[in-house]
Amino acid sequence: MHNSPKYSCDGKGLTLWLVAIAALIGGVLAANQLLQPPAAPVLSQSTTRLVPARVLQAFELIDHTGAAFNLERLRGHWSFLFFGYTHCPDICPTTLNTLNVLARTIATLPEPASTPQYLFVSVDPERDTPELLAKFVPYFNPTFIGVTGTTSAIDMLTKQLSIMHMKIESDRPDNYLVDHSAALLLIDPQGNLHALMSPPFDTDRMTQDFQKLTAYYEAIQ
Repeated sequence: MHNSPKYSCDGKGLTLWLVAIAALIGGVLAANQLLQPPAAPVLSQSTTRLVPARVLQAFELIDHTGAAFNLERLRGHWSFLFFGYTHCPDICPTTLNTLNVLARTIATLPEPASTPQYLFVSVDPERDTPELLAKFVPYFNPTFIGVTGTTSAIDMLTKQLSIMHMKIESDRPDNYLVDHSAALLLIDPQGNLHALMSPPFDTDRMTQDFQKLTAYYEAIQ
């Protein structure tokens, strides 16, 4: 007749058993933390993140050098877009000055891979030729890119982005105004509309929001 095996649980054995259980629980908790998505960023009141980001359809425009500007040129990096026109008396020059301050501030951040491009897209293609944009846009910052195109091509892009613009008729056909949206649009590296920044603009808050948005974007990819 065989004797049944006997198990003992002395102090040392109990300690090892408790350590093993604690390690298992810790591993499960750590795994659950890794599986949990990071918390969405808390942004300033002027910045709105789109959930989900708006997917853009293909478009064909030209930049101020005459080169093609399409959806592919929005991919692979972040982009700030502002829609305006060169004859704008106040909002556009002020916003481009703000963008210049923002660009110089972002350029000092420790993550050069997050450095965006800055685009001024004309809503007045009748007057805003590439040549005129080439004189106007780089005045504010030599790295800024002016974009124009046919009226139909501009309309196709503005409708996708919900950018309002309307020509105000004038007695002088060459001296009219254009009402337009004043928001800044932030495009993510996939070429999708990711966030909006509304005036009044504060470059410190804009920089902080940009850092939060880009960090969160990287964390969830």
